[in-house]
Amino acid sequence: MTFLEEVKSLLVESQRRPIKIPDEIQKEFAKDCLSAVQKQFTDKRESEFRIRMSNIGRPLCQLQMEKKYSTDSTVGYADNYNTKLRNLYGDIIEAVVVMLLRVVKVNIQGVQGKVKLKTKYFDIKGTYDIIIDDKVYDIKSASSFSFRNKFGQGFQSIANDDVFGYLPQGYLYAQSLKKNFGGWIVINKETGEMLITEPPQEDSKFKREALKRANTNIKALMKDEPFERQFELKNEKFGRNETGNKVLGTVCSYCQYKHKCWGDDIQYLPQQQSKSANPTYYWYVELNNPRQVESEESQKK
Repeated sequence: MTFLEEVKSLLVESQRRPIKIPDEIQKEFAKDCLSAVQKQFTDKRESEFRIRMSNIGRPLCQLQMEKKYSTDSTVGYADNYNTKLRNLYGDIIEAVVVMLLRVVKVNIQGVQGKVKLKTKYFDIKGTYDIIIDDKVYDIKSASSFSFRNKFGQGFQSIANDDVFGYLPQGYLYAQSLKKNFGGWIVINKETGEMLITEPPQEDSKFKREALKRANTNIKALMKDEPFERQFELKNEKFGRNETGNKVLGTVCSYCQYKHKCWGDDIQYLPQQQSKSANPTYYWYVELNNPRQVESEESQKK
């Protein structure tokens, strides 16, 4: 039985009868939850851009923007109220997973440990999530979509579209500890489902490419290489047909520096040809075929 199967079995059993959670584990859980709250609300924010294991695998253009505007408090901060809450319950979910792993007495050899790895330019630092049976695991909370269509499709699916830099992050943690990367322990934050996405038994190719990407980004950032967008605009489609409008792709849409990259004129609007009461929204850069607003009289007809 895998450690995740043990956790699932414990959760099923807890519906039938109370389970024993030792006082020490409860105290550790309370401490982890408090740390999560402090991290999101009370800890001092670093204003200076730092290259870390958790961010170095992201798109270079995004890192360049972050480096350029890191000291500008008016740039790169989300205006929506839910970002902090989303980050907080991601941290809380991680604390719950660690607690459950402790309850089922998994061979945990480290939690939230600080690490560093020497590079040509400096020592890159990071904080891994958990070490189990000599393997380094990262704990991720995911939307239902990502849970099914990314993590649920296996390791190769993440490697094919790793815009968040998950592979360099995991392999850098493992390399710094001279251990193997175990993959991701993933929790669907909407349904509570759990899975493990593990690398293949022979993962040297993935490791080599992930570390190469990290080193390439480090070199570019240290040498202040010229900014260059890594993503192009997408032709908006409605059904099978192109509308003539240009929109941001997924990565750019979620980037906090999109206004600096694409300009302040980009507009967040409902899909322009849709007549749905709840249309999908896109970031429009070129609006050549805008929505035709019907008059009240034509709507009545």
